[in-house]
Amino acid sequence: MLIEAPDRASVRGQAHYLLGLNPALRRSVTRRWARARSRWLPQDGLVRVTAALKPMLDSQRLSARPYSVSALQKFSTCPFQFVLSAIYRFAPHDPPEPLQRLDPLTRGSFFHEVQARVLRELRGSNRLPLTRDGVAPALEVLAEAIGRTADEYREKLAPAIDRVWRDEIAAIARDLRVWIRKLPDSAPWTPAYFEYSFGLNDEGRDEGSRREPVRIENRFLLRGSIDVIETKAGSAELRITDHKTGRSRATPKMVIGGGGTQQPVIYGLAVEQMFGRPVREGRLFYATTAGGFAEHAVALSDANRRAGLEALEIIDRAIELGFLPAAPAERACTWCDFRSICGPDEPRLVTRKAAEPLADLTALRGMP
Repeated sequence: MLIEAPDRASVRGQAHYLLGLNPALRRSVTRRWARARSRWLPQDGLVRVTAALKPMLDSQRLSARPYSVSALQKFSTCPFQFVLSAIYRFAPHDPPEPLQRLDPLTRGSFFHEVQARVLRELRGSNRLPLTRDGVAPALEVLAEAIGRTADEYREKLAPAIDRVWRDEIAAIARDLRVWIRKLPDSAPWTPAYFEYSFGLNDEGRDEGSRREPVRIENRFLLRGSIDVIETKAGSAELRITDHKTGRSRATPKMVIGGGGTQQPVIYGLAVEQMFGRPVREGRLFYATTAGGFAEHAVALSDANRRAGLEALEIIDRAIELGFLPAAPAERACTWCDFRSICGPDEPRLVTRKAAEPLADLTALRGMP
């Protein structure tokens, strides 16, 4: 409905009857009005601490409970997405349906599980570090691991179309064979721990894993799983590697990627705390054709350590202040699991809001 008038004053209050039609419409109109204001209001998400909220927020501080790095990375994507997934622990409801193709999450889980099995077998038979002469036998170990893992996943997922399933597994197998052939290039680093977890109780992790979370800088509690921890002959230094199965979006100077890629630094700090040994660098290895088998290393210099800790401080401060609004990064809503909660207009609406309260978030997103 469009009310035409020469000035706003003459139409003020003309649509007030909408508020009385039904409660659902009243909530919708009120929220739209609030979201269009320049002030940050409760309809924008969590925007202030109240007496009722403070105990809950205090229990969610980074010093009070452990977070995974993947959960913390959602803060820079959108603070409200972080609230819904990491604090309220909401998850989308996906009703069971016949599997047509592997989704990225399942593909990644399959890929990492095969890698861990192969590396553990090679470690158990004293074939690490892998040499050029050892590639052919390692490929046989890989083939056996792929077959065993595929059988387990088939039983669990019940794929609808057998030909599509075989093609998906074949594509993953091709990438894994390239990964095996590239392992000798990692010298002088030797893979020592695989799927090393801390603060997790699930099975299938490295036998050296610890059940307790780790506290870094005597402040921030973390939990997670590290794909590979590597040692170096004749040195106390360690290196961590996080395998990626998607496209490489790393830039040459990337450290924490605006808060969206914290694994190289934060995992490095966690490993130093657990092992009492220095970590030289954290590495992202895009171990698939889609990622071009590229690698991106982040040295654990003083400046890079500070960047990682500053990201954690910003997230912790936002929880303390209770300012966790819907403020998505560019294109973040396109792939968000919670778009049905917020609606499609958040990127436009947030531009109407006061920018000063977003200073910390803006600074985080601007970090390399």
